[in-house]
Amino acid sequence: MLELDKLFVTGLKWSADVLWLAVPEEHLVASHNPATGETEEKVRYPHEVWDLCPSEEGLWMMTAGGRLGRQLVLWSLSGEREIRKFNCPDGAGAGITLYMGRIWLTHRHNRKLFCLDPANGKLIWMMRTEHESLSPAACGNEFWFIEADLGPLGHWSTSGEGKYFFSRYDPVRETIVERRPTSFVPRCLAVDAERFWYAQEGETGIRSAKKNLRQL
Repeated sequence: MLELDKLFVTGLKWSADVLWLAVPEEHLVASHNPATGETEEKVRYPHEVWDLCPSEEGLWMMTAGGRLGRQLVLWSLSGEREIRKFNCPDGAGAGITLYMGRIWLTHRHNRKLFCLDPANGKLIWMMRTEHESLSPAACGNEFWFIEADLGPLGHWSTSGEGKYFFSRYDPVRETIVERRPTSFVPRCLAVDAERFWYAQEGETGIRSAKKNLRQL
């Protein structure tokens, strides 16, 4: 068993009542059952695993490696082997999720959202985002990511100028339809039908909050 409050989590996903966690410092994928409080090791990978997303085929992992330093690997949990892998377009490495049968990746600093075919990694389309975006997450027909508005000077702005949101995005209209401001700097996000699950910068472990809260 693992101690959740000691893990530095950079990727989160909710699937079948379980949270999946990416812990790159330990090259680790873990699962956490909120009902029982148990956290278990699932994969030890040769490279760092920055984000992940379970699927019917296996476990998608965003790992170090690839042409521009980030790659997507589909991992068989039962066979403990790689099924397929391909490079992240443009080196996009700010998170992965599955939505509408497609892979979605965020490129934080270039303010891009990529949609890929999971069968071969082919780029289907690319969208621009208004602000920096990271850690995409999907639940049902909802598509969320963390949005960072760092102020007029971007990463050179002072810490007080930056604003962060859990933002719901409509890929068809290519627009934000809902923003939930946060009083903290989030590192990664997962969503279920009722809650946000997240890790905060500067902290280990994870937290959660009900979706119906207007201010987080």
